[in-house]
Amino acid sequence: TADQTTRIDPSVSNLIDTFLLTRDYDTQFRKYLADSTGVKPLPPSSDNLYTSFSREINKIKSISDEVIYHPVTYKVLFGDKAETTLQARFKVVKNPDIPINDNQIKSQIINYINLFFSLDNWDFGDTFYFQELATYIISNMTPQVLSIVLVPVDARQSFGSMFEVKAENDEILISGATVNDIDIISSNTASQLKADGNIEVSSETNTGISSGGSY
Repeated sequence: TADQTTRIDPSVSNLIDTFLLTRDYDTQFRKYLADSTGVKPLPPSSDNLYTSFSREINKIKSISDEVIYHPVTYKVLFGDKAETTLQARFKVVKNPDIPINDNQIKSQIINYINLFFSLDNWDFGDTFYFQELATYIISNMTPQVLSIVLVPVDARQSFGSMFEVKAENDEILISGATVNDIDIISSNTASQLKADGNIEVSSETNTGISSGGSY
């Protein structure tokens, strides 16, 4: 309370930016990445967020607080559904002494990439470091995989340009990579790690399992 000699200022003095990722947008976007829908979903507008959440938030905010609702969007890395500057291919050197099919390696790598980008592991505005992803994959796929590198698709970018990618405060990172974005190569040479051109793959035969050709 205020006495008669004190004036109360009813104007808003605290602006609180609130970033929200809704479950519906998350579900629809993951379906879009999985090719179960061809339409890229849009995040809810600030007005929609206000309508959905303001009633409960107003119960706990101060009278001098003004809550501003910001929708959070996904920032896609790798894959053809990412922006051109964020598209990349994974170059994988497998162990020639281990009898494992190339498609099996690719499938396992995509599985570990998706686990790495699980929503529980990321927050708004986080930074992606490729070395962390590479270490996670290698530690789970040794001895089948000897090394893995990331090469940008855009020929104007150089090798290593996507080793670090930062999200904005209203963005959260997610992988759009598929098995089609992985190349099995024989070794990490300069010609095989270039951003464009053919990727030469040596032909190998391991215990009746043959793989080879060019991409």
